[in-house]
Amino acid sequence: MKVLIQFEESYQDALEDLNQDYTYGDGVLDVIVDDVDYKYVGSSYLEPNQQLCEHYGFNHDYVDNIEAL
Repeated sequence: MKVLIQFEESYQDALEDLNQDYTYGDGVLDVIVDDVDYKYVGSSYLEPNQQLCEHYGFNHDYVDNIEAL
């Protein structure tokens, strides 16, 4: 499954540094990636959207929206 992650416009340089393809529209940066399986990590809980961002090296603080496609 694919996932759309929408980032704040100010995150553009970071996406370029990560060599991540993106499109720009409606004031946000759209990135489409493959979904990842959620993995429970020991006794700590990491919210699934945060784990998705961590997997790809994205800073979750700049995310406006995440939705399955």
